[in-house]
Amino acid sequence: SNRLDGTRMIVPLGCLVTPLNAQACELPYEPLRCICSAILNPYCQIDYRNKTWACALCANRNPFPPHYAAVSEVSMPAELFEQYNTVEYKLPANPQQPRPAPVFVLVVDACVDTDEEIAGLRAAVLLALNKMPDNARVCLITFGATVQIHELSGATEYPRSLVLRGSSEITPQMIQQQMRHMDRYVCSFSDAEFSITSIIEELGFDAWPAPKGHRNLRCTGAAISAASSILEVVAPQTGSLVLTFLSGVCTEGPGKVVDTSRANMMRHHADVRDKTAAAQYWDASCAFYEKVMHQMVRHGHSLNVFVACLDQVGVAEMKPAIQCSGGVLLGCESWTAPHFLSSLSRFFKSREGVNVLEAGLNATFDVITSPSWKVAGVIGQCVGTGKKSNSIAEVEIGMGGTCQWTSSLLDSASTLAVYFESAQAPPNWIPAKPSDPNRYVQFITKYESGTDTRIRVTTLKHLARDKTDFPALAKDFDQLAATVLIARMAVHKTDSTPLFDVLRWLDRTTIRLVSRFGTYQKDQPQTLQLPRELSLFPAFMYHLRRSACLQIFNSSPDETTILRILLVKAPCDDGVLMVQPALYSYSMNAAPSAVQLDISAVLPDNVLVMDTFYDVVVYDGETIAAWKEMGYDKDPAYAHFAEFLVAPNAHAEALVANRYPTPKFFQVKKKDPNARIFLNRINPSRTHNSAAPQPGQQQQGEAVLTDDVSLAMFVDHLKKLAVQQQ
Repeated sequence: SNRLDGTRMIVPLGCLVTPLNAQACELPYEPLRCICSAILNPYCQIDYRNKTWACALCANRNPFPPHYAAVSEVSMPAELFEQYNTVEYKLPANPQQPRPAPVFVLVVDACVDTDEEIAGLRAAVLLALNKMPDNARVCLITFGATVQIHELSGATEYPRSLVLRGSSEITPQMIQQQMRHMDRYVCSFSDAEFSITSIIEELGFDAWPAPKGHRNLRCTGAAISAASSILEVVAPQTGSLVLTFLSGVCTEGPGKVVDTSRANMMRHHADVRDKTAAAQYWDASCAFYEKVMHQMVRHGHSLNVFVACLDQVGVAEMKPAIQCSGGVLLGCESWTAPHFLSSLSRFFKSREGVNVLEAGLNATFDVITSPSWKVAGVIGQCVGTGKKSNSIAEVEIGMGGTCQWTSSLLDSASTLAVYFESAQAPPNWIPAKPSDPNRYVQFITKYESGTDTRIRVTTLKHLARDKTDFPALAKDFDQLAATVLIARMAVHKTDSTPLFDVLRWLDRTTIRLVSRFGTYQKDQPQTLQLPRELSLFPAFMYHLRRSACLQIFNSSPDETTILRILLVKAPCDDGVLMVQPALYSYSMNAAPSAVQLDISAVLPDNVLVMDTFYDVVVYDGETIAAWKEMGYDKDPAYAHFAEFLVAPNAHAEALVANRYPTPKFFQVKKKDPNARIFLNRINPSRTHNSAAPQPGQQQQGEAVLTDDVSLAMFVDHLKKLAVQQQ
């Protein structure tokens, strides 16, 4: 309950909040607010006689308004029932000022290389149009060397478009000057469906030729700035989306990543770090997308990017605009990839019974706390608004210094990591309920859904102790949530801190936490014992250090960006999978079971299913793979073998079918090229060095060709350093 003990806990106090995770009790009226902005909740003290309520967060006493006059112990509004600690208010519509429908701006890259890809691109865009909500307004931009904004109203006999240069940013002032008849370019989908479908069906290659040995002229930044400026003009303060379909890297205008000459290589992590010639456009492009981010977030617009390319396209530079606006980033190698089309279809998931997006648009997220703790910051797909209150901590973790954050797009998986700092309550503080040992926090999420405005309120209580007993505190340690909270902090630090320093911070945090909560005799590593609630945490940190979210070796900046954006959005269970994949074993001699993520799990006669969240891999043991090559799985005499193979494949298919974004699926065996995906994530307890057989002996089991340390070696070093701590 005090700041010093909070610091001594090593891991910050925090929680993971998924605002739109599940259905909540819906209330069709305005919420009742306290002067501290908190909303009436089950933990408030109610005086039924005098018709007043005392706020659980600030203890201020408030009168009930006239329409609550009937409130009594036997007639309570739904928000006072403890089982409804999460409720959703659907605010009454104002018939005088109806909320405008959201606008979907499709930004389509016409620089595609092959007939197959242009056909796949058309199919992907048409899929997006078929999933469009009924009340949506649409706008279409195609780009290559220039930016074309298409007329959709059908006011002319032949389709027309406004062509703008792609070498410079397109501002709202330019849009207002050039597009005097805005209703020709931004129309309701029902009116524009035929026009926009016809344009997409006839979409061809960009007319600007690319000389041999050169990349296409592609003005991605100019096209995105045009979309953002159109939305600022036609949909200010209205939740709307930019849907960008990218087939290659930006080589022209703002946001430029590389020159058109293929003699100039794409930038990599080392180039960005060392500021080499390959990264000469990095700073300017990042600054441009930072500007676009502020422009879009200010008006509640999100940037969503769908990529189909074998090479980098520049999403690393776009990261602030995508992440801070709550946007979705989907990547694949081809527009025809099944997992991409599945993910794109799920992006447009509708509310049950209503053809509006399930996701919330133009959302704000407020955190209100009791005086005995403060909010230190949030890490997620959002950005702080700068709103001030008494709930703000002095220490900042992630995006701090405010009690309100905004995200232009929140779907059912969007999860925010909220960090707290314990504080001493003022001496004159008297809680609403005398002798109440709890402190309270309220999360208020306001968002748009179709033409409705909704407010979802979650109120939680947390037991505060006057005296900190660390052994007792360990019993309340949630190692899964702590893993994701620490992982998000590490990823957030990579934006401003060299990776080596981030890894050292992670190591020091793990050592100090084990030293704080473990029991041991000083300088005797073999005596170290961890509470059951912390027993898995060191392994999580080991796998976090090895994950592609932090290790950039053999990864491009774009690949790293995609993984990090997914991590800072993922719920707790998905975040843990990204850190430490799940591994399941199927054997003909034993029941299916979860096994340790270790190379010792690889046996000749079993099939392993690995779930990394991004990929689902089925790994056949050597014997199983040999039998399949000999066709035993198709031989009726070995029907039992075919039946055995059904279970792991069905498991993998279920994992793929139930996840968004849809992961890639791989079926591999030893020495397959894609087997590296499996071997890269597994604990190398047996390597080509440690598993070398003695003369006259045969090697037992698999071995990993790596110089990485194993989990056992990591834990041994951790113990040695932890027992040396004072």
